[in-house]
Amino acid sequence: MLMQQIRKRSPQQGGLICAIALTAYPGEHNQRQALNVGFHKHIRKPVEPETLVNVISRLIY
Repeated sequence: MLMQQIRKRSPQQGGLICAIALTAYPGEHNQRQALNVGFHKHIRKPVEPETLVNVISRLIY
């Protein structure tokens, strides 16, 4: 619900901020659901720190 509220905001109010869903729920359904509400990426826990850093780097550059 939080991401849906953020995406309703204007770009000046942070509506386009990059977001990663870091979740313990694997599966294609959960991934689609996260992407549909506005997350840019869905990552299942546990995640290696290097993997998380790489994903963040790709989103911000």
